[in-house]
Amino acid sequence: MAITGADNKMDYLRYYPNVALQLLAIAGFMLGGQWVWLGFSTFFLLIVADALSPQDYAPRNISNPVLADLVLYLQGFLMLAIYVAFGWRLHLGFDSSVNLPVAYLGCLFTLIWMALVPNVGSAHELWHRHNWLGKWLGRAAFTAAGFPNRDLSHVQTHHLYFDTDRDYDTGQRGQSVYEFLIRGVVGNTQDEIALEKGRLARYGTGFWTWRNSFIRGWIGAALFPVLIYLAAGFTGAVITVVAMVAARLIGEAINYLQHFGLVREEGSEISDRHTWNHLSAVTRIMAFEITNHVHHHQDPDLPFYKLQPRPDGPQLRNVLLWGIAAFFPPLWAPLIQPRLRDWDLNHANDAERVLAREANRKAGWPDWLADERSPSVATGNA
Repeated sequence: MAITGADNKMDYLRYYPNVALQLLAIAGFMLGGQWVWLGFSTFFLLIVADALSPQDYAPRNISNPVLADLVLYLQGFLMLAIYVAFGWRLHLGFDSSVNLPVAYLGCLFTLIWMALVPNVGSAHELWHRHNWLGKWLGRAAFTAAGFPNRDLSHVQTHHLYFDTDRDYDTGQRGQSVYEFLIRGVVGNTQDEIALEKGRLARYGTGFWTWRNSFIRGWIGAALFPVLIYLAAGFTGAVITVVAMVAARLIGEAINYLQHFGLVREEGSEISDRHTWNHLSAVTRIMAFEITNHVHHHQDPDLPFYKLQPRPDGPQLRNVLLWGIAAFFPPLWAPLIQPRLRDWDLNHANDAERVLAREANRKAGWPDWLADERSPSVATGNA
């Protein structure tokens, strides 16, 4: 388990601030009172840090996979520990001087924030591990965010069909984030059921069986509020359900950013132009390099520390700020349209320009491809 001389020791350590965020949330629940807001308070810190952080195009110099992956497993177990600490806090209760509605709101916001950041990046990485513990822990951690079965559709649908109409994780031009949420939740759920039916049929087994991963996933999701109810009562169970639903919806909105408006012919080669990348220093750490997005699609089994930034690909610099903007359609459209115009004119191939022009027509957007002499729009540092 030695670190070789070629390694950068800081590259092993740079992801541990995510663990610190989780420990702060646990500490807040342990302290009680309005300290339960402690976990959520890091939201504002990260918004500012991400906005001010420079672009980071440096590769990671890591050669020891065991030491590199340790932080992933630690974060997966800490995500479950956050719910244990929350249940313990509500079991003990609050002092009579504490404003209970405010404290309950702090619990809710902390659970939502922790389920998303720093959980999603590490849990996604565990999905792609080829060992039972990694896959189980990744599913459990994602279940805390309301995604008990997303690994099914993510691996078998999204990775094959991203940037096409077949993919429910690709935001379409003219589609608001709210429309995307409905399409994503319904479409991915239908995909998960169909994929599991197909898998079981190959083994000669019907849908209603304990071997069904889809059913087991939702049983696991139900265990969160049930166990919290047994430990902390009805209020705790309600907070848990609301937190999981809210995390699911906000998590879908993060997917909205990754491929929004980009087009690709189904089955075509994956090129650097086919995903948005978010390469600020803070974003890369928070998301465990998944924001080096196109390289992940080109080689899904490549571990996070081997993903290489692609600065020449399409960029949406800060994932948190863009994520907030997405919830305000009048703000989102004028921000994203110039970047897609640049993509259509300067990155897309001829076949993709045909698809893009049709997508613009359906969205009611300007037909900027009618005049290909239009100047490029600079987006690299936006």
